[in-house]
Amino acid sequence: MITVDIHVHLAEIPDQVPKWWAEELYRPFGLEFPPTNGKLAVELLDEAGIDVGCVMAADYRRTTHHPDHPHEHELLISNDYVAAEVRKHPGRLVGVASVDPLRDPQGAVIELERCVKELDMRALKLYPTYNHFYPADERLFPLYEKAIELDIPVHFHMGWTPLINAPMKFQDPVLLDDVGIAFRQLKVIVAHLGYPWVDQGICLVAKHPNFYCDMAYWGGFGPEFLYQALLKLKSINAIGRVLYGSENVCTTTFPEVYRQVNGAAERLGLPRITAEEMANIMGGTAAELYKIGKS
Repeated sequence: MITVDIHVHLAEIPDQVPKWWAEELYRPFGLEFPPTNGKLAVELLDEAGIDVGCVMAADYRRTTHHPDHPHEHELLISNDYVAAEVRKHPGRLVGVASVDPLRDPQGAVIELERCVKELDMRALKLYPTYNHFYPADERLFPLYEKAIELDIPVHFHMGWTPLINAPMKFQDPVLLDDVGIAFRQLKVIVAHLGYPWVDQGICLVAKHPNFYCDMAYWGGFGPEFLYQALLKLKSINAIGRVLYGSENVCTTTFPEVYRQVNGAAERLGLPRITAEEMANIMGGTAAELYKIGKS
């Protein structure tokens, strides 16, 4: 079965991403944010043994700033840039559009339609904490309606980030509950399972049949921590809506952590994650959701 990493960022430093931003993001982990274009992304996927990577655009121009770097504040990985990198690597990369929904709410809807119909992008990525908005803000409702019309998922960054200018009040995955109530047909992906609000994220995904979660960066916590979350999702029949994602600094190492999950289950004397469930996590579910392999 196909394997898919749904959480890969393209970012060229400092042209698209300010150096201070990249340093602040990864400072707590003792890591460096790796500059990544399409070619480098495919090389990482090859090393990881992953077939396809979903690469994401981002527009933080309105909200990204640092008082000590007043002239280095515009962060933009444009939709056209991502689409161009995807075209260079057919079959290996899938484009994910992004807009700042409050920069130009009406223009965001038009841009999403262009990205899907003209650039063949397969999902929309939104960043509430980076762009300073609540997901249930009614100004976003036309965008959700357009995503339903276009039959694409909306992938929300939910959960913690070390960026100082990313308010934590926008990070709790429970904020998506009102979106799911208002838009029952909207396909929603909860990034990072909303860590550290993990139980809230699990209950949110289990509650809404069209909600999914990605486990990006979860490999960094080790196989037992990952297994405990997967077991909770399995226990309330949401394991079929779990999606594998890495984060660039860990693209090559995380597949091995997933291979160790059932070793953790055996040590704990708890049920295994079945081969079918793991195959769906590692790409089967994402292939359906992103229409990978379909023109």
